[in-house]
Amino acid sequence: MRATMGSMSFTLTSDSLTVRILSKGARLVALHMRGLDRSLVLAVKNDAQMPDYAGAIVGPVANRISKGLMPVDGTVYQMPLNEEGRACLHSGADGLHARDWEEVDHGATHLCLRAVLADGEQGLPGLRRITARYSLDAQCLRLEITAQSDQPTPMNIAHHPYWNLGGKDVAEHQLHIPAQLYLPTDAHNLPTGQIASVSGSMFDFTSAKPVPLSRDLDVNYCIDTIKDGPSRLCATLTGPNGTRLRVMSNAPGIQVYAGGFLPHWPGALQDGTDLRPFAGLALEPQFWPDAPRHPTFPSIILRPGQIWRQVTSYHLTAPA
Repeated sequence: MRATMGSMSFTLTSDSLTVRILSKGARLVALHMRGLDRSLVLAVKNDAQMPDYAGAIVGPVANRISKGLMPVDGTVYQMPLNEEGRACLHSGADGLHARDWEEVDHGATHLCLRAVLADGEQGLPGLRRITARYSLDAQCLRLEITAQSDQPTPMNIAHHPYWNLGGKDVAEHQLHIPAQLYLPTDAHNLPTGQIASVSGSMFDFTSAKPVPLSRDLDVNYCIDTIKDGPSRLCATLTGPNGTRLRVMSNAPGIQVYAGGFLPHWPGALQDGTDLRPFAGLALEPQFWPDAPRHPTFPSIILRPGQIWRQVTSYHLTAPA
């Protein structure tokens, strides 16, 4: 464990995997698999240069909220606007991604971190206590996030790593998403309220196909329509050399973002290559975005006495 960029850095190691996590943002900044010579998530030379949200836990309300307006039991709360006055993205500049999480427990293969949000922070009600527990088991990285609040409050936390399993960009990867439905968005990337079939659209990955280099690929898939138990297969990503990632989660949706707005920073990545648009694919299990504006979407309100719990596992397989 060491200090970096004003936070602590932790390393977890199993027989096959080594990961590094920062306390700031509870951020996954590197994931190495035995036998491969590069991180499978975007990893920069200088931790202080990590792109916004990359590898971090975002929330307490991930994704976009139209006009930042959050109704809770008849009261409308104003969240900070950080998308040209149109929306609140990932709870604003002072969300969970910007917090220095407190270490609770750390061992060779696990790390538990905690963040506390005071009543009124992010414009939202409730004293909120949030924990994130990373653990390694063979070829799997597991992340369990829990939250509690003393007042009714919205809760939709997500993990935001960018995956690159080999290759210069996401177009060299094959993506499979079993969901048949997704949420179309408007010109400002906010859900229209429609729940549409992927059939015939660019968003159809029900059969594996290459990831398009398109900024339009930034949508939520409706995973809760897949009835195969509490933990569902959300996505399978296969790199050009055959390295495979399977994302399992109990979340009702997954945001898939092709990284079209990543910055262009020459030579910034650990392997000396450029960080640039489409350098990594974000696969973010979460509740559906902008849920308060659409009554048919799954509710994101957490109430006192309840425990909000999201479990996501990243299963990695080396090339044959």
